[in-house]
Amino acid sequence: MAKQSAVESPPVNVYEANDQLTVAIPMPGAHQDTVAVSLEGRQLTVDAEARYPQEQQHYLQHEWSVGTSHREVVLPKPVQSKGAKATLTHGILTVSLPIAREETGSRTRIVVTEPLTHQGQAH
Repeated sequence: MAKQSAVESPPVNVYEANDQLTVAIPMPGAHQDTVAVSLEGRQLTVDAEARYPQEQQHYLQHEWSVGTSHREVVLPKPVQSKGAKATLTHGILTVSLPIAREETGSRTRIVVTEPLTHQGQAH
């Protein structure tokens, strides 16, 4: 059976293009209903749970973590929650945030979506 664990800080990429910041985090085994994304000021917070339906498999090698993860990212520029998007595609969470002129402080939840081709598949 796959071991339950917690991955405190999955790796993250942050880049800027077209007047927005994009944050990309690998999340193998997570699905839109097990990922929560929130923004407060310049702090982006991601909590996720990775599950595998094949826990009874006889693994010869098993390196992907199963369990919960938490990541806080302090963004290099102020962003706005209006127009923010979070997409989970092929195990990569991509959060796109429009760059703002000034700081905003309210905490906002960003809904995570998956492409239609992934929705409805067994988790």
